[in-house]
Amino acid sequence: MKGTPGSNGRGRFLERLAKKTAGFLLAKISSPRHRNWHGVEAAGPIKKIIVIRQHNQFGDVLCTVPLLRSLQSKYAPDELTVVVSPQNIDALAGSRYANTLLNYDKLSFYRKPSLFLEFVRNLRRGYDLLLVPSNVSISLTNDLIAFFVKAKTKIGPRSLESKPNETSSVYDIAVDLRWEEKIAHQSFRNMKVAEPLGISRDDDSGELEYQVDAATSAEVAAFIARVSGKSGRRVALHAGAGKVPNRWNVVNFARLSELLHDELGAEVFLTEGPMDHDVIEHLINLVKVPFVRVRNKTVSFIAALLKEMDLVVTNDTGVMHLSAAVGTPTLSLFGPTDPLQWAPLGKRHRFILGKSGDINTIDVNKTFGMVKKVLQRN
Repeated sequence: MKGTPGSNGRGRFLERLAKKTAGFLLAKISSPRHRNWHGVEAAGPIKKIIVIRQHNQFGDVLCTVPLLRSLQSKYAPDELTVVVSPQNIDALAGSRYANTLLNYDKLSFYRKPSLFLEFVRNLRRGYDLLLVPSNVSISLTNDLIAFFVKAKTKIGPRSLESKPNETSSVYDIAVDLRWEEKIAHQSFRNMKVAEPLGISRDDDSGELEYQVDAATSAEVAAFIARVSGKSGRRVALHAGAGKVPNRWNVVNFARLSELLHDELGAEVFLTEGPMDHDVIEHLINLVKVPFVRVRNKTVSFIAALLKEMDLVVTNDTGVMHLSAAVGTPTLSLFGPTDPLQWAPLGKRHRFILGKSGDINTIDVNKTFGMVKKVLQRN
């Protein structure tokens, strides 16, 4: 039975109250034990690492890859575990740097407490190093999870852009996270917490990676052969985005599809996420050229499909990061969000920024001109 608005409001109030109480207790029972970074090396070899990254959105979590890659490069650990949420676990399912993904699934824990106990047992297995990156906001939940982790050294945020973390006492080493110009991009912001280890943005390109398995690649190859059969250029258009201001008008995407088909002879693929149905329904009523609609597919399938494209044109959303992570040239369209923070890094990718934070000031013909440049370059 669906809850009434009042019951939902009470639920949110109780959740906020529970978090506030938990934060107060955590601050009281976790004693400050900060020490300088020399303590990390003194603790012995680092062979088991755990990273907590369960909050924020798909793209934020995927931007953790450079941190994981840097940790693998520096320590070559026997085990690198990442705590993730069920909504974003697929963001790292294709990462070759994480050995284990621990699913922090609150709903399952409520329904079956034994799953929570199993989760805590995994946290208590014993690690040499714990890291809690934060790029957009500080998470009390991350600090609570960190409290339960059994680790020789724990590193996490003391503050984020001058906003203090009230429960930073759970960490041995607490880091002030400030975003100077050289670490503007979210990939490098995720790496900032590892500075006490001697890891910096100079150690990594910041580019994302997502490994597509052979079985899914074969599945996608069969799909393309079934729905297409052409051997020319393939361009994917992703018109959806979780945030409405991040969406380029579907009229523009429809016009772009015509230019791609008529002037370049390209085959158009329309990708659709779980929350994009209404947007894509609107778009397909406007598109006047042949297209392939890709819907109700797993993240791994979409990743494999994007890898087979010659270009992806997308709003600022998870597909943008996924496309770049599989190595496909990506043209991303930005409005209110900052491309210097979020646009994919790497020479193969380009972005266009709308005027005054309005994505719909981006001209279709200018976009098509950039499409041709990117295709020619790659």
